[in-house]
Order: sequence, then C-alpha cells, then structure tokens
Amino acid sequence: MEKLSIFIDTERERFVRGKHSNLFAFSFSQIVRYHEFLKIISTRYEKASMEFIANTKALQKIILPGKSFMSEDQLKLSAEGEKLNTILHLEIESFYLFAKILLDKVARATEFYFGQARGLSLDSHDDMSKNFEPYIKTKGLTILSDELKRLISQLKKDISDYRDKQIAHEKSPRTIKGTMFKLDTGESQIINIKLYPTEKDQQFESKEIKQMIWLLEQYICEMVDYISLNRDKTNLELV
Repeated sequence: MEKLSIFIDTERERFVRGKHSNLFAFSFSQIVRYHEFLKIISTRYEKASMEFIANTKALQKIILPGKSFMSEDQLKLSAEGEKLNTILHLEIESFYLFAKILLDKVARATEFYFGQARGLSLDSHDDMSKNFEPYIKTKGLTILSDELKRLISQLKKDISDYRDKQIAHEKSPRTIKGTMFKLDTGESQIINIKLYPTEKDQQFESKEIKQMIWLLEQYICEMVDYISLNRDKTNLELV
C-alpha cells in the first residue's frame, strides 16, 4: 500500500491545482481508506479465530466417549463456543463486504482517471471484470502482462461473487453456515451447506483471509503499474 500512497502524492502534482488535483487524490485515497478498514477487520478476525479454535480444542479434551449428557464444564464451553462462532462469522462476512467495496473503489478510481467509455462502465468490480479488455482497447491503453487480468478475474470469483451469492443475496432456507479451521495456520472459514441436499447442491467455503488480503494488495500494485504506464492517457487536466 506504500506504493499506492507514493503514487497518490506524486501523481497529483501533475494536475491543475484545485478541483482535478484534489478529486484525483480523494478518489484514490478511498482505496487506502478501505484497505485500512480491512486491516482492522483482519486483526479482529485473527483474534476471534484463535479464541474459537482454543474453545473448540478445550471442549474436545473434556468430551468423554460413551457419555450421553454434557457436564457443567462442557455446557459452559459449548455456550461460549456459540458466542465465539457468531463473532468469528461476523468478522469473516465483514471482511467480504468491505473487500467488495474496496474493489469497487478501485474500479471507479480507474474510470475517473481515464474517463468514461460509452457502454463500458467501470462502476463496480463486476463491471471491471466484464468490460476491462474492451475498455482498454477503446481508450488505447496497454498493460504490461496478463497478471492484472488474471487478478481481476480471480478476485471477482473469490470475493465479489462470494459476497454477492453466499452473503448478501443468499436466499435458500436450507442453508446452514458451519465453521471449519486449520490448526497449523489458525485460519477459520465459513462453510455453506444445505439441509436435505439434492444432487444440484454445492458446498461453498470462504477463502483464507490472509490470502485474500495478499491478492488484494497484489491487485492494487498491478493497477498502479498499469495506470502509471498509461499516465499520458489521463482524462484529467494537466498542469
């Protein structure tokens, strides 16, 4: 993200002071803002994940085979586990909601920098995924490699589509959200399964948040390189 901050500070000096310089800085600074939100959520998530895993391990240790009832200690740990599970799911879903906003901010900042193209909106990451190639062709822009296109596609699948289909617009009354975790990494994930499953039903899992943050930061770096390469094509007024 230091790369983006340097880009904002240096690039804004190219534009006429006042409206265009300020709007450029404000537009791209929104990306920084939502990245900071994700860092806060990630820290809270890590704490929630560790506490949930510790609770689960503690409960497993005192479960005795053949017992048909739970002891007082088991009941207490189980009740605490339900609360910790709720907090953990809140942080994971919050990450996806704000990560999708960040992706949309990147798309809009890019469109603001180069200007609109008729019928090729970049108002959201979904639009970016659909319109990126025809947009750069229409604007006469170039990219250094296919890595940027790959990241756009992967982030649409891993973040945008998951947020839309598994969180914001998940409608099935048969959906159950469970929790899975990895002891070696301390990462926890939400797993969506269906009651009374059919042959068409699929299981969906959230991605590991550390990996998603890494991909987002790679994407932002690639986007800064792409914009810098095409900086002479900006739609903003130069000094």
